[in-house]
Amino acid sequence: MLRLFFLLNSILLSISPLSLTAQKALSGIWEGIITEGGLHTKDGHRFELFLQVQDGHIKGQSYIYIRKDSIITRRLSGRMYEDRSVYLEEAPARLGNWEEGQGSAGECSRKYQFVFKRSIWDSSLEGYWQDIPTDSYSHKRQRGRIILKKKAPDTKA
Repeated sequence: MLRLFFLLNSILLSISPLSLTAQKALSGIWEGIITEGGLHTKDGHRFELFLQVQDGHIKGQSYIYIRKDSIITRRLSGRMYEDRSVYLEEAPARLGNWEEGQGSAGECSRKYQFVFKRSIWDSSLEGYWQDIPTDSYSHKRQRGRIILKKKAPDTKA
């Protein structure tokens, strides 16, 4: 029985550094695409996330590049779970049609769900976003997909 206790204890101790390492690997700049107009749409906008992980909590900033002169930025917060799924939520803001870049009449925010695929070559975040309007049954509620790759750090000194 004592042997089993030590075996389980050593397994748990060896696993915990892996989850801490995964959280650190999530920090950084992610680049890719965010689609608009449903879950099966392939067209989208350039999308970037800047994420910082501290004590299991994620804080960050999102950038949606609509046109050269139009960028939507939002603050994000959330967490990563043990199965490497990531939940992020925007701070409430007035969101409107992406093409207009204008706020809508009602308060709304977006929520993101990702799967963090960690690799020594190409780590990725793949998942979905959805609008969370104040009126849950709104026909204007939008959703889409997000596919991101981690940006390599600059090697210039």
